[in-house]
Amino acid sequence: MNSNGDVSLAWERSLGDDNSITTTVTPDEAIDLEWKDADWTASINLPLDGTDITGTNVSIKREVSF
Repeated sequence: MNSNGDVSLAWERSLGDDNSITTTVTPDEAIDLEWKDADWTASINLPLDGTDITGTNVSIKREVSF
């Protein structure tokens, strides 16, 4: 919450073995999901315009250590 009264809500669920999924909802802005599974991370951004989802952005990355 900030001084303008805007609110966002985040929820994190542990999936065990340091794996998790986190969902953040910011009304009139976006729904963001981040899923961490071992070395993989998937991020999904769903921009909101009122109650309409205006576009979807998905990225998937993997951490590689040498």
